[in-house]
Amino acid sequence: MSSASSRLTSDTDVAVPGRPARRWSLPRSVRLPLPATAAVVYLGIRVLQLIVVAFLLRHGAYQRAHVSLEQWIIGGDGAFYRAIAAHGYDHELIQLTNSSVFASFPGYPAAIDALAWLPGISITSAGFAVTILAGLAAAWGLATLGLKLTADSRISLIMVAIWAVAPGCIALSRVHSEALFCALAVWALVALVDRRWLTAGILVMLAGTVRSTGLALVAAVVVAVALALIQAARTRQRIGAWWRPVAALLLAPLGLLGYWGYVAWVTHRPDGWFWIEQHRFHASFDWGTGTIRVISDTFLDRPSVAGLLVVLAILGAVALTAWSLTERIPVYAHVYTVVVAVMAFTISANWLSEKPRYFLPAVLLALPVARLLAPLRTSVLVPLIVVFTLASTWIGVYLLVIAGWAS
Repeated sequence: MSSASSRLTSDTDVAVPGRPARRWSLPRSVRLPLPATAAVVYLGIRVLQLIVVAFLLRHGAYQRAHVSLEQWIIGGDGAFYRAIAAHGYDHELIQLTNSSVFASFPGYPAAIDALAWLPGISITSAGFAVTILAGLAAAWGLATLGLKLTADSRISLIMVAIWAVAPGCIALSRVHSEALFCALAVWALVALVDRRWLTAGILVMLAGTVRSTGLALVAAVVVAVALALIQAARTRQRIGAWWRPVAALLLAPLGLLGYWGYVAWVTHRPDGWFWIEQHRFHASFDWGTGTIRVISDTFLDRPSVAGLLVVLAILGAVALTAWSLTERIPVYAHVYTVVVAVMAFTISANWLSEKPRYFLPAVLLALPVARLLAPLRTSVLVPLIVVFTLASTWIGVYLLVIAGWAS
């Protein structure tokens, strides 16, 4: 690590002529390891977010909407996930939801069901617990990934904070699958960086049972394996250097393809899952034409507050995607980020307010922002993160409760 990086990551006082430096920090004897610190920071942001949500729901127009904190946590997509966790994809549930339940992948409900087996744990509390625990695992993994990519603990910790307060981060405090997917995705990327191929393949397979965004992880594995095999061929390595990457390549898509195949079999349609997405939720791949049209209309017409907030979040994510390509990180990490961003942008605009959530798994979008903020003193960073938390929380609750846009 360079001397400049050391100065950024160090919490020791810096001597300034004429006055003693007082860069406040915890004593060394009580400091936590970086991943644990990241988990504490993440948990603090989530607690603050829930406090803000509880406050908003008790005041003004939010109170008149008659939404309790519990309803906010378990509502939206949470209704499908809780139903699947309790009943599976049974016949009565399918009839009740007109097959819409198949749009929700089984990995997250399975985790809820596994935790709900514990005595005294309800489906609702299990869902919230899975979300929080998965978010902590994701924060731990993102700090680990950041340290491996940048060798800078300060940047790594700021990455976690930026991701935790990103637009769409309210999904990380609700019974939604984003936290679990992000945890699996981040640790899969860590495994790829460490060239632990079988671990990466298994994690990507599991992520494919949680969200269709698993396709981005599969793409990352394909690129990483291709590069590894090219290197092995050039250096004439033995078969032992080949089989693990190949095994990871074979394992990676099984979760995603397995669920798509199951829905195809149950619905008697080869495109069953995609048909449900298009005809039940009016969500389809349209090359981003719908999103571009909405963005254009927002600035050329009379935009609503909700529309303007969402469009600005989308444009910010697109700009960050382009900016992130300047980072000197492995190609497969760039591939993962770009595919997540492309999937989020090119899905039809019928669920425009959900797009900030769709960008949330692109965790490495936080890296260039973290580099930008790293030189700031901790006494400036902490209030800044608090402000970001308040802003992203207000936007999320406003879209859901007042504008009625988000799920």
